[in-house]
Formats: sequence, C-alpha cells, structure tokens
Amino acid sequence: MISILCIDAEPLFLDAFTQRLEREPGFSIVSASTVAEALELINTQYFDVIISDYAMPDMDGITLLQEIRARGCQSIFIMVTAKRLAHIAIDALNTGADYYLQKGGAEAGPEITKLIEFIRKRVPERRAEQELTEWGRFYQSAIENHTDIICRIGPDGSFRFASESGLHFFRRPYEELLKTSFFSLLPDDERQVVLLRLQNLSAIKPDILMEHSIAGGDGKPVVLQWSYHGFFTGTGAVSEYQVSGRDTGGLVSIGSPKQPVAARTSAAPARASPAPAVAPAPQEGPADWGGLVETIQSLDNPVFAVDKKGVIIAWNKGLEELTGISASSMIGKGNYEYSVPFYGKPKLMLIDHIIRPSAGSGTGIKKAGDTYIGDVEHITIRGKPMLLWGKGSPVYDAKGSLIAAIEAITVGEPQKEMAGQEGYLGGISSITLKVSGEGLGGAIAGAIGSSTGGYGVYATTRRLFVIQNPDLNAESSKGVQFSSFMMDELFGTTVDTRQKSIHELEDQEIYSAEKADITKIELKKPVLLSGFLTISTKDRGSFRIYIDHKKAYTHIEQLMKSFLPEMLHIE
Repeated sequence: MISILCIDAEPLFLDAFTQRLEREPGFSIVSASTVAEALELINTQYFDVIISDYAMPDMDGITLLQEIRARGCQSIFIMVTAKRLAHIAIDALNTGADYYLQKGGAEAGPEITKLIEFIRKRVPERRAEQELTEWGRFYQSAIENHTDIICRIGPDGSFRFASESGLHFFRRPYEELLKTSFFSLLPDDERQVVLLRLQNLSAIKPDILMEHSIAGGDGKPVVLQWSYHGFFTGTGAVSEYQVSGRDTGGLVSIGSPKQPVAARTSAAPARASPAPAVAPAPQEGPADWGGLVETIQSLDNPVFAVDKKGVIIAWNKGLEELTGISASSMIGKGNYEYSVPFYGKPKLMLIDHIIRPSAGSGTGIKKAGDTYIGDVEHITIRGKPMLLWGKGSPVYDAKGSLIAAIEAITVGEPQKEMAGQEGYLGGISSITLKVSGEGLGGAIAGAIGSSTGGYGVYATTRRLFVIQNPDLNAESSKGVQFSSFMMDELFGTTVDTRQKSIHELEDQEIYSAEKADITKIELKKPVLLSGFLTISTKDRGSFRIYIDHKKAYTHIEQLMKSFLPEMLHIE
C-alpha cells in the first residue's frame, strides 16, 4: 500500500480530492484540515507521500515542508496551490519538495491523473533509495566494527579511506593519513616486490594475498597478511585498490597440519572476486542523477549535461535534431567531445567554466545568480552558418558539492541587413515579465503587476517592441509539472530568446516605439520587489514592463546597452 497524507483547510476540496485518490487501488488516504493535526499524524506514523496546500491558516506549505524535513522526514512532498507564482515553486524545490500541482481550472482532472502517475512511479524509487541508504549504513557499521585493517588506496598508494582499525594501527589523524602513501610505509626491499606483484593483477584476476611488513604507528615494521583487490577502468587501468590487513600470529589451523603462511599463500588457488566490504561507490551515469537526466530529455530546447569530470551524462532530443548526432553516440564521452558538433573540434564551451573555473579566462561570460550566460558566437552546424548562445547552471548535491553542470543551447540564423533595412538586434520573452501599460493608470496597475507573465522585450535597429508571446501564455497552460517548471525557472529553458522576424514582432506587439522618439529608458534591478523597464517617448507617454527575475533582467540590460545606451538610466 502507498500511504498518503492530504492536508487542506478547504473542506470541499479536501473531501473531493481524497475521494478521488481513494478510488485508486493500493492507495491508503489519511486527511488533515490543519497543520497541527498533520504534524501529530506525522509524529506517530510514516507516510510515503504528503500532499499539502500552500495557503494553510496556521502555517504555510513552505514552512510545513521545512519543519518536517528538519525532523528527518523524507516522505515525498507535493505542494498544491491556487497561486501560480514562480517564487513559491522555487522555494518549495529549495526546501525539498518533489512535485507542484495547481488546483482548480478545467484541466484539474488530467493534472490529478498526472499526479497519480508520478506517485506510482516515484514511491517505489524512493523506497529503493531508502533501502540502499540503510544498506550503506549497515556496510559502514560492518567495516567500522571489523578487526581487520581496511583501506582504499589509489594506484600510487595514496590513502582514500581507512577504517577505525586502520586509524588505530597507524595512529595518525584521518586528514594526515589521507596525505600519506600506503606504499611509503613498506620497507624498501619489500616495496618493489609488492609493486611488481600488483602489476600482474587484471580485471580477470583482480586479487592477490601477500604477507609483508608495514610501519605501524610507532614506526616499527610489523608483518601482516594483506589481501589486495584491484578495481579497473574500462581500458584496463587500475583505478583503486581495496587492501585488508590482519595479524595471523594467533592463527589456529583445524583439520589439517599447520603450514607456514607463505606456503599457504603460494598454494592458494585464485579466488573469485570478493564482494567489497563497503557499499560500492555509485558509478556515475544517468541513474545516479535522480530525475535530472529524465527532465532534460523531456525538454524541447537543445540541452546537454556533463558530470564534474566533463563526461556527458545527458544529450536530449533537441540536440539530436540540431546536430544530427544521437545521444547513444555522445553519452559517456569526455575530453570536450560535446563541443565538436558546434565547432568542428574539441574546445572550451560555457559549461567548462562552470565545472572548471580555471579552464580559461571566460571572456564575455556573465553570471546571474547560479546561471552563466555566454556571448553570441558565429558557428557552423552541419554546414549551415548559425548564431549560438549558451546558458548554463551548476548542479549541487545535498552537501553543496558540485556534481554536474547543464548547458542550454539557443541558435539562430544570421540575418544579412541590407543598406537602410531594419535589422534585428535581439530580445527575450519570459513568464516573469509582466506589463502595466501606458500613462498614469497603467503605472498604478503596474504597481501590483499583471496576473500573468509571458511578455517579451525586443529591439531592432529602428524600434523597441513589447510583445505578448503566445508560447508563454500562462493562462492557456494545462498546468505545470513541478520538475519541468523548476528546470525552466532555474536553468532558463522556457525563457524564449529565439530570433524573431520583424513580421512576428509586429504581429505580437502590444507596444512599440521608434528609436528616434525615445527620450529615456529607465531600468531597475529586481531585489526584494520587482524590477522594471520604463520607456519614455517625445509625446511624454510611457510604458512600463515589470521584471520578476534577475536572469531576465540581465538579458534586458544587455539588450538596452546595445540598442540605445545614451538614453539608458540604470537605478
């Protein structure tokens, strides 16, 4: 059974919602109309899924989420709200939510169906993750309580891990031991023999049992029996050794005459590879990035991702269509191979400055929050001249360590401007851009912003346009799945920066101004409140567009500096 706790202060919605879920086979539903009641239930039983409304009277959904995460509750958390605001979804994600659902509207039925599908898919995954974590703790406990000296060392002998028994034997602080080479603790005459024996290991025969001396905590050599197990890369090179040492001085042989250890060692048959004494380190790949790779694959825009070593972990359908190169031929490649389809040779891209800040100077790269924005480049893809513009973002684990990076690719065709012809400069549309309108009445209305975004600012060599982008019309949306919505907000993949024709701008415009008629452009950065762009013209009219997101602001600032810098005033 999948246990679900539903929390909502509206009795009619709560009853209807729980009745809908109760019709699903395998679902066990418990409901609560207050946060206090919900917390009491959470204290006494575990729920696979917690579904909570954002606007609860005694505590909002974000605060509730923070509270249960602080208590160590790892239930799948789904935020439900009638408000479609980006900051609610972003705050929920940063606090540990898993899904976002908008209640009400004609599309509520299909959205609940999607939610049920998400629950049925995600709950078994979460249970498997929790089971793996418990097994990891079990293995860790087994190591720490084992009397053998258990170590992981690199090919050069550098310590990467040592058990409690190892720390006790070497009598060194853990940090100091990590700076030490295991092989340096062996006597010179024995070290060369050990290294020669290790060179004979392979992926087919990864184990060897030897008896040799090693310096203990007092610096004196101690003879121990050592078991070496080699881990190998796909090319056959050693990536790591697991080494286990034990004192065989008190060894008692039962059922056969006692032989010297050396004799037993030389006569010992080749053993099958033992199971590692620690939970195996996860191999980097799509399965290790949660829903990240799956979400990238679902995006229409060309997007790829690499791990912190620069190995490709995702190459979505948009990139396959753009470059003509399949994901199967790209996944797993490193050494800047992701740049070859764009430049014809391996070279640094925007994403390299995220995973390796020292990779180059990064000239022309701007940073807005966690988003890196590159300059427009002239490239050739499949023999066709194009303009390429990249945006990237780092991906961190729960400890705040960089584990991967994502880059979204935007391309356009270079336009050849004829003498005297109006040329395209650039622009951006976003769900975080909202309009107020012209004159005093529009300015007052703009103080609270419009109910929905999806507007855009564009410039040509002659005019400045404000348009309503039909592709970003929130009112016509069928609802926002949480993972896709958050990818869009955090990595900017639904911020439409595609090049538009003059005809498209004229067809979608809600305001335009001739460059020669503009007397002032005011630009204010969003901090606690919305920022704005105000356009004033010779006839003393004005038009204001509100900016709710720093990333959109960065785009607009760059655009205005190239369009009419002498009239630009930045607050």
